[in-house]
Amino acid sequence: MLSLTGLILVVSVALLLPTTGLVLVTGRRRRRRHAEPRPAATVVGVAAGLALAGCALALLLGAPLARAALAAAVVGGSLLVWWPVGRSWAVRGIAAWSMSVLASVSFLVYTATWTLTAEISPASVVASGVLWLVEAFVVLIGLGHLWEFVDVLTRRQWPASVDPRHVAPGTARPFVSLHVPTHDEPPDMVIATLRQLLRQRYDAYEILVIDNNTTDPALWRPVEEFCAAHDRITFLHVENLEGFKSGALNLALRHTDPRADLIGIIDADYLVEPDFLADCAPMFADPGLSFLQTPQDYRDWDVSAYFRRLYYSYSYFFDVSQASRNERNGAIFGGTMGLIRRAALEGQGGWDEWCITEDAELSLRLLRAGGRGVHIDRSYGRGVMPLTFEALKRQRFRWCFGGIQILRMHWRSLLPGRSTARNQLTLAQRWAYLVGGLQWFGDVASVIFTGFLLLGAADAVLGTGTVVRRLSDLLVLCTVVLVLLGLSRAVVLARRSSGARWRDALGAFGLWVALGWVVASASVRGLFAREGVFLRTPKQRGDLSTEYALRANLTELLIGTVALAVGAVAIAQGTTSAVAVGVLLALQGVGFLLAPYNSIAALRSHLPEDLARRRRRGLASWETAWWGGAVAVGAAMAAVIVVTVWPTSLPERPSVPSALEAARVPDDQSLPHTETTEPHDPDPTDDPASTPDDGGTGDDVVPASDGGTTGPTDTPTPSDEPTPTPSPTATDGPGNSTTPTTQPAQAPEPTRASQPTPSNRPTDPQDSRDTPSAKPTAPPGKGA
Repeated sequence: MLSLTGLILVVSVALLLPTTGLVLVTGRRRRRRHAEPRPAATVVGVAAGLALAGCALALLLGAPLARAALAAAVVGGSLLVWWPVGRSWAVRGIAAWSMSVLASVSFLVYTATWTLTAEISPASVVASGVLWLVEAFVVLIGLGHLWEFVDVLTRRQWPASVDPRHVAPGTARPFVSLHVPTHDEPPDMVIATLRQLLRQRYDAYEILVIDNNTTDPALWRPVEEFCAAHDRITFLHVENLEGFKSGALNLALRHTDPRADLIGIIDADYLVEPDFLADCAPMFADPGLSFLQTPQDYRDWDVSAYFRRLYYSYSYFFDVSQASRNERNGAIFGGTMGLIRRAALEGQGGWDEWCITEDAELSLRLLRAGGRGVHIDRSYGRGVMPLTFEALKRQRFRWCFGGIQILRMHWRSLLPGRSTARNQLTLAQRWAYLVGGLQWFGDVASVIFTGFLLLGAADAVLGTGTVVRRLSDLLVLCTVVLVLLGLSRAVVLARRSSGARWRDALGAFGLWVALGWVVASASVRGLFAREGVFLRTPKQRGDLSTEYALRANLTELLIGTVALAVGAVAIAQGTTSAVAVGVLLALQGVGFLLAPYNSIAALRSHLPEDLARRRRRGLASWETAWWGGAVAVGAAMAAVIVVTVWPTSLPERPSVPSALEAARVPDDQSLPHTETTEPHDPDPTDDPASTPDDGGTGDDVVPASDGGTTGPTDTPTPSDEPTPTPSPTATDGPGNSTTPTTQPAQAPEPTRASQPTPSNRPTDPQDSRDTPSAKPTAPPGKGA
């Protein structure tokens, strides 16, 4: 007979299917700023209905009436407990969230009980304990993605949502300084960006171009000549500048017009709409607003299936993560297409030159100081996506590494606690930034689960006797259900939030998975490396071959091939547990193999002529994998091999009946007990894996295969047969998202920053605007 915890687990997983399914199929409504909450009677009625359904299911499983009633009370009570938190959601959202949390918590309790009470070898105890810790971590970050899923699809009111076009006319128009940092960029691309910025329907602004450490004059001289012909633009060129992009932005801050109230950041490849400043700058009439962020959008994305997948994978962070975080004043500043109040920026000491994702780090400091950020759900500019999968990996590596730096620097500020004068973050803001940062580690968990699956497959094939977790038929079924549910949530949310077709939404999910290895490597390195190289995202590449794509993704190719081969051997054994482990391992293998697949797809994509020329002129470099990540994963694989082949002398184990068989046996005819009784099957859990931050920057918040932002993954781990097997991780969302990729080179020794070459600005970066410039700049607002 199932224990009470096991019974609650089975019932909550069963009820999770219809409640989550209702969220998946229900149409997404137009966002309204205000809506009446559901009546209390409706919520209580749904809670009672879930309790009755849970009681009926428990009785069908053979539970005594008292135990079935207790399980039903827990199910119904969990919805009522979460009602105050989800008052802005439709009732179906509260039900899906409460059942997911209940299934996750009961799974962790159930598997922990098994680990602590089962008579297994010391090696198995250690392995099972490590697996439980990984599962607990994945449950945490998975709940973060699940929150966004429910919040975006079932929220009934969006009070923080603002359309800047509806700002009252006559609002003040503050002076804006637009900063355009460049490094080794094609001059025609930078000039196109500047031409478009000159078309702003706004008078009070200047443009500062900061060329940072570009040594080839053929790249920066044409830009300097273009800037010299326009009084509104000032050009700075500096070599040997410390601090990467943040160092360049701090230099620009020292040369900003004294009249500027706002600072805008524009990447060198963005074509900005003429209404950007006219719509967004007046919103800073609100004195409490510290920063404003619009979506990072992209052009030329519909040229091939690969770039469509990439486009929709990017849009997840702004369509889902940022929209949800904005309702809790937890939005992230994304580094381009955003505005910052200058006084707030300078009050925080400027850009942090230690962190390579300085944009997201700054937004956290501004919110901690009591400021407010706002996400605008309207695109005002479009840039160029990375033209190769390797360039995408380089970008994702940087986002992830920077996200880990933020966690290392600010983790104390993100722990639950009361607000103070130095840390005014609310609990909701801390949750958003903490989970958003931790989601990058979701891909590390995925790699670890692959190791446990290999261990389980080895036991199924070789009979090593290494028991990590016991499986039952019921738990195997729950595992498959939860994995498919996690995949469905990620794909449906990507489709409904962006309007993608089913095939493109599934492809976007595949991209998150394909980036898992590089995110895992960046996460491991970010934990131990104090400094990292700023990996700029190449916007150009040369003609690359399929052979190059395979070499550039050799690690993923090898791991994926091994996982697929071992999974096939396990499936051939034919037993329920072996087939389950084999299928899950094969799914993990396919995820790794998606890296070379996407690399080849990117190379074969047809591009417009201008991008094709840019692609032929350059070559996106790809370095060898970071040794930190490679050594960590290599050590883990070695441990799996040692544990598998090491001689074990386990005591004879009593046979354990499946949960379904036990449920069919009446209490007075229960199976005979042996000397050692053990807890019954651990069940799967709703284990979402991450992914954006951040943010992207991402920053992302990203999904369990990207990151951020990797997305949530339902990763149950079963237990109940002598065959060990851990549960897989199915990712449910991007990769924290906003926001890293190919392996960077070692960070150079810091050098003193040289001064900008004579241009429109003073030559001494320490001097401000009081030194005569090389050409008359006229007040940057000239023409206003």
